Amino acid sequence: MVLALGVSLSSAASAQTVIPSGNTTYNLNPANNPFLINSGTTRTSAVFYDAIYGSNATPWTLTNNGSVTGNQSSGVHLQSQGTVTNAGSITGTNNFGIYLQGGGIVTNRAGGVIRGWYGGVYFYRGPLGADTVTNAGTITATNPNSIGVFLGGGGSVTNQAGGVINGGNVGVSVVGNGATVTNAGTITGGNQIGVVLGSGTVTNQAGGVISANYRGVVITGRGTVTNAGSITGTNNFGIYLQSGGSVTNQAGGVIRGGNIGVYSSFGSSATNQAGGVISGGNIGVYSRGPGTVTNAGTITGGTNSVRFEGNGPHTLILQTGSVLNGTASSTTPAATSALILQGTGTANNNFINFNTLDVQASGTWTLGGASTIGGTVTVESGVLAVTGSLSSTNTLTANAGGTLGGTGTLATTNGVFINAGGAVQGGVPGTIGALQVNGNLTFNSGSFLATVITPSGTNSLVKVGNAATLTGGTVQVTASSLFTHTQTFTILTANTINGAFSSASLVGTAFARNPRLAEDAHDVFLTVDSGSFAAVLPTSATLNQVNSATLNQVNIAKAIDNGLASSGMLPAGFLALGNLPVTNLPNALTQLSGENATGNQQTTFGAMTQFLGTLLDPFVGGRGEASSPASGATGFAEEGEASAYAADSKKRSKSERDAYAAVYTKALPTASFEQRWSVWAAGFGGSQTTDGNTTLGSNGATSRIYGTAVGADYRFSPYTIAGFALAGGGTNFSVANALGTGRSDLFQAGAYVRHTVGPAYISGALAYGWQDITTDRTVTVAGLDRLHAEFNANAFSGRVESGYRFVTPWTGGIGLTPYAAGQFTTFDLPAYAESVLAGTNAFALAYGSKSVTDSRSELGLRTDKSFAMQSGVLTLRGRLAWAHDYNPDRTIAATFQALPGASFVVGGAAQAGDSALTTASAEMKWINGWSAAATFEGEFSNVTRSYAGKGVVRYTW
Repeated sequence: MVLALGVSLSSAASAQTVIPSGNTTYNLNPANNPFLINSGTTRTSAVFYDAIYGSNATPWTLTNNGSVTGNQSSGVHLQSQGTVTNAGSITGTNNFGIYLQGGGIVTNRAGGVIRGWYGGVYFYRGPLGADTVTNAGTITATNPNSIGVFLGGGGSVTNQAGGVINGGNVGVSVVGNGATVTNAGTITGGNQIGVVLGSGTVTNQAGGVISANYRGVVITGRGTVTNAGSITGTNNFGIYLQSGGSVTNQAGGVIRGGNIGVYSSFGSSATNQAGGVISGGNIGVYSRGPGTVTNAGTITGGTNSVRFEGNGPHTLILQTGSVLNGTASSTTPAATSALILQGTGTANNNFINFNTLDVQASGTWTLGGASTIGGTVTVESGVLAVTGSLSSTNTLTANAGGTLGGTGTLATTNGVFINAGGAVQGGVPGTIGALQVNGNLTFNSGSFLATVITPSGTNSLVKVGNAATLTGGTVQVTASSLFTHTQTFTILTANTINGAFSSASLVGTAFARNPRLAEDAHDVFLTVDSGSFAAVLPTSATLNQVNSATLNQVNIAKAIDNGLASSGMLPAGFLALGNLPVTNLPNALTQLSGENATGNQQTTFGAMTQFLGTLLDPFVGGRGEASSPASGATGFAEEGEASAYAADSKKRSKSERDAYAAVYTKALPTASFEQRWSVWAAGFGGSQTTDGNTTLGSNGATSRIYGTAVGADYRFSPYTIAGFALAGGGTNFSVANALGTGRSDLFQAGAYVRHTVGPAYISGALAYGWQDITTDRTVTVAGLDRLHAEFNANAFSGRVESGYRFVTPWTGGIGLTPYAAGQFTTFDLPAYAESVLAGTNAFALAYGSKSVTDSRSELGLRTDKSFAMQSGVLTLRGRLAWAHDYNPDRTIAATFQALPGASFVVGGAAQAGDSALTTASAEMKWINGWSAAATFEGEFSNVTRSYAGKGVVRYTW
C-alpha cells in the first residue's frame, strides 16, 4: 500500500519505495528499503541540507531516474554502506553529489549526471577494497580543489566508453592498496592529477583519455599502468610510479609529460610497444634505481629519450620499430647499464655511460650517433652497422652469425675480434663504404672479411689504425655488377699486416669469378676475372659435368658468356640475370631458352603422319578389297564356301535373302573390268603429350591437330588404284611451366597409288604441307617481356607400305595382314626473329633456318572382319604395330638479338625411339555406293601418349 507521504510498505522483498517530489530532505526508513525515484520526480532539500539522507541503521539501496538536488549540501548522503544507481541527475551544490560514508557501489548509467562541489562521488571509508564506481555518464566536481571520484578504502573505478569523470584538482583518487581503475572514456583532473592510487592497476583502454595539468597518472605505492589510449600530464609527468612497478604502452597508446613522459623508480619496467609513443619536454622515460626500458615504438625527450639514474642494474632494450629522439644515457658512469639491440632498426641518437652493448639482431641495426660503452661490445647475431662513432674501453667482438660494419669509426682499448662465423666489412651490408678501426683488428679461425666490389673500381674497405692479424680468416666477395675484364682492389689497409687470409670466395652471383688474394706490408689486394654464367651453375662431382643445371641451361649460359667475350658488355636485362642468386639462375636460364620454338616440329610431323594415314588407309572405301578372283575369299567367308555370303545351315529372312540375292554360292566367274571413280571427304585430328627430359632440361610438350581432307580415287585396273587429296586445318602447341605457346594454319596436298598382286599389296604416297605459324612466350627475368614470332614453313613427306593378306578359318573367317612400312617427313624452317609485344627485346631470340628429316619404320599386323547387314556390309578393322623413330630429337639454334655472338642450341621434348601403334575402325558400305568409316588411333611409348581419330565418307560410281 502507498502512504500519503509517498512511503511504500512492500509485502514483497523486491518491491521499491517510491520517493515523491518535494522540497525537503527525504530521510530513508530502514523498513522501506529499497527506494526508487521515478523519472520526472524532483527532490530538492532546504538550504544546507542533504536531499536524500540515510542513517547508519542499514545498507541502503537507491535508484534514481529523476532529479535530486542538495541545496548547499550533498545530493545523496548515506552514513552506512549503500548501492546507488543513477540514470537521472544527482547534484550536491556545496558538498558531494553522492557521499557514502560506509562505502558501497555507485553505478552511473549512460545519460546519468552526478555533480558535486568538493566531489562528484565520495566514499569516506568502506570495507577495504570492496567499493565500486561504474560510470557511463558524467561525474564532475567543480571546486578547484575537488575530486571527481574518491574511494577512501580502496576498490575499483570503471569509466566506460562515453563516460566522463572530472575533478577540479583530481579526476579519480583511490586510497589504499590493490586499487583498480579502468578507463575507456575521459578522466580529467584540472589542476593536479588525472588518476592517483595508493597502489594497484590503471588500465587506459583504446580511446580512453586521462589528463591533468600536473600529472596524468600517479601511483604512490607499487603499481601497474597499461595504456592503449592517451595519458597526459601537461606540466610535469605523464605517469609517475613513485615506488616502482611497470608501465606498458601498447600500439596506439600516447603518454605525454611536460617534463617527463614516464617516471619510474625502484625496480620498475617500462615497455613501449610497436606503434606506441612516449614523450617528455625534457626526458621521455626516466628510470631511477634498478629498471628496464624496452622500446619498439617512439620515445622522445628534449634532452634525453631515456635516462637512468642510480647504481642499477639498468637495461635498455631496443626492438624492431624503435625510434629514440634524444640521448639515451646513464647519469652514473660506474652503474651497471646494458644496451641490447634486437630485431632491426636505426638509432641516430647518442648512447652515453652504458657498460655493455649486446647486439641480438635478426637483421641490421645502424648506430648513427656518438656512443660510448664503458665495457664490452658483442655482436651475437645480425649486423651492427656504425655510421657514427662507437668507442669501447674494453673489446669489440663479432661472434658466429654476427657482422660488424658501417662507414663510421670504431675505437677500442683492447681491440676488435672477429670470431669463427663472424664477419666485418666496410659499409652497410651490400653497399660500398669504408670502416675505420682505431686499434687492433684480429681475425680468428673461421672468421670472414666481407667486401663488395664494382666494375667501376670502387669497393668496400676496412682501415685499421694499428695491426691487422689475418691468420685463419677468409674473404667473402660480392660483385655488384658484371665484370668484363680482370680487376684488382684494395680491400684492407693497416699499419701492420700479420699473416694472410686463407682463401677468397664469391657470394651468389655470376658477375665475377676466380677471386684471389695478395698482401704487402700494409694492404690486402683482391683480384677477380670477368664474370661467367656457366662457371657458377651448380655442378656434380660424380659426373664431371653440370648436373643440377641441365644441358639446355649450360648451353644458354655458355652462349651468354660468349656474347660477353665478343661485346665486352651486357645489356641491362642480362645484368639483372647475373644479379640473381645462384640457386635461381637455372630456372631463369630455362625461361630464356625459347624452347617453345621446338614445338612446331613435332606438331608438323604429327600433322603430316595423320594426312598420310588418311591417304593410304588400305581398307577405307574398298581400297583393300580384292578386285580379281585371285585375291581370295573375303574375311567373312564361312568354311567350305567360296563366297563369304554363302550359308546353308540357317533359314534366311526375306530381307536377308534380298541382300544375298546377288551373291554367288560358287567361285565367282571372271568379270570384265570397269574403270570406276570414287570421291571422299575426311575429318581428322588428335593430340599428343610428350614428357620432358631432366638431363637435357626439356619440358613437357602438348600438341593438337585438326583438319579436313577431300580426295578422289580412280581405279586404273582391277589391281591398281590411285588418287589425290587436299586438306586444310590447324595446329596448336604449348610447353609446360609457362614456357610458351604456338599455333598454325595448315594446308596439305598429296597423291597416292596402290597395287595388288593376289593377296599382296604395295602402296605409296607423297604429300606437301604449308603452315602459317605464330609463337608467343613471356619472360619475367628483368621485368615483363612478351615476345612474338610469325613465319611460314614447308613440309614434305612420303610413305611406302607393303603387306600380304590371308583369311583364317577362325570364327567364320578373320582377315590378317602382316605389313611393313617406311615413312619420312622433312620440315623446312626458315630463319625468323621474335618481336616485342610488351617490355624490352633484351631476351628476344633470332632462330636459324633448319631442315630436319624424321624417318621411321613400321612392322605390324592389320585385321578385318565383315558382317552382312540388311542393306550393306559392316567391316571392323584393327592394327597393332611397332614403330622405330630414327631421329627423335627436337632441337633448334637461336641467338639473343640484343647480344650478338650469344648463340646456342635448345632441345625440346624428344620422342621415344620405339613406340607401339594401335588402331580400331569400323566401316559401313551400302549397296548404293556410299560408305562411311570411323577410326581411332593411339601411339604410346615411355614418354609419349598420342590419340587421334578420323571419319571418312566416300561415294563410288
